[in-house]
Amino acid sequence: MIENPFYFGRMVSDDAFTDREKETERLVANFRNGINTILISPRRWGKSSLVKKVGETAKAQGSNVRIVHIDVFSLRTEQEFFTAYAKAVLEATSSHWEERLKSLKEFLKQITPKITIGVDPEHEFSIGFDWNELQQHATEILDLPEKIGKSKGLRVVVCIDEFQNITAFDNALAFQKLLRSVWQKHETACYCLYGSKFHMMRELFERQSMPFYRFGDLVYLGKISETDWRIFIREKFETTGKSIDETLISRIISDTDRHSYYVQQMSHLVWERTNGKVTDAIYTAALEDMLTQNALLYQRDTENLSATQLNFLKAVASGERTNFTSAETLKKYRLGTSANVVKIKKNLLNAEIIDIQGKEVSFIDPIYEFWFKKEISKRP
Repeated sequence: MIENPFYFGRMVSDDAFTDREKETERLVANFRNGINTILISPRRWGKSSLVKKVGETAKAQGSNVRIVHIDVFSLRTEQEFFTAYAKAVLEATSSHWEERLKSLKEFLKQITPKITIGVDPEHEFSIGFDWNELQQHATEILDLPEKIGKSKGLRVVVCIDEFQNITAFDNALAFQKLLRSVWQKHETACYCLYGSKFHMMRELFERQSMPFYRFGDLVYLGKISETDWRIFIREKFETTGKSIDETLISRIISDTDRHSYYVQQMSHLVWERTNGKVTDAIYTAALEDMLTQNALLYQRDTENLSATQLNFLKAVASGERTNFTSAETLKKYRLGTSANVVKIKKNLLNAEIIDIQGKEVSFIDPIYEFWFKKEISKRP
C-alpha cells in the first residue's frame, strides 16, 4: 500500500521537506561557526522541522558538532528548565552513562546532582538538583555546554523550542538576564532559540529593553515560494501514481496562503480521496474536511473574543487592512472609539490571531480567516 506523501502535525524530514535551501545554508553556517541564532515565524511554519534538518546537516558536515534539543513547552519553573537543560546536554555530548557521570563530577563543583539509573542506564537516566543549590550556583548548569565542549573539542549547539515560555516563569526578567549573562560569554557553545508565539518572540528579541536584544542572528522564516510548492505538490502526486491539474495546485496554494502546515494538510486530504486524478468535487470535499477538522479550535478561539474584537476581525475579513479609525469604519463595524481600536489590536496581537506589519493588519492563520468568513462574517 502506498503511503500518503504529505505530512502535517509532526516534524518532517528528508523527501517530505521542501525548499528552505537558503535558510538551511545560513543556519548550518551559524551552527558550525558558533553563531547564536533566533528563528522567528508564525506558528506551524516548519521551524522545528527546519532546526532538525539543519542539526542533522551540521553534524554530517562536522564530526565535532553535537546538537542539544530542549522543548520548554511543558516546563513551568526555572528548576524544571535547569533539570531538562542538564539532562539534554549530557545525553547529546556523552556516548554512555558512565561518561555522563564523569562530566557531572568534573564540571559541577558547587552542586550535587541526584542521579537515578534504571535497568537500561543508557535510556533510563534521570537527574535532579536541590533548588537551594541551584539558586546559588545556576551558572554551573548553564556553563555545561561550554565546559564540556572545550574539554572534548566539540561544537555544542543548544536548540531550545518554545523559548518564549520562559516569560511565564517566576521572576522571568531576572531569569532572562541570567541566561544572557552566561551564554554571551560562551565561545565553543552556541544557541538556537525559537518558538511558536510569533508576537512574544518578537518582543523578546526586538525590544532594546529586553535582555536578549541583539543576542544573535535574527532569522525571519518566510513563506515557501509558490513555485517550490507547485513543484513539490505535483511531484508527490506523480511519484505515487496520481495526478492533479495545475489549476487545483493553484487552489491549494491560494486557499492556504502558502502556509506550510496547511499546504501539507490540504494536499494530504486531497491525495487521500484520489484514486487516479483529482477532480473539483474531490477538492471541495477535502476543503470542507479541513475546515471541519479545525472548527473546534476556531470556535474556541472565537468564543473568547468580545463583540468589538469580532467586529474588528469582520472588518479585516472584508478587506480592511489599515484605515480602522476613520469615522466611516468605526461606525460601519461598530468599533467604538479610536482608542478602543488600539486596545483591540493589542489584544488580538497578543492572542496570536492577527499580525501587524507597519500599519497593515492581517490574519495570522489563513484557514481561520477562511472559516471566519464562512461562519462568522455572514452573521449580522
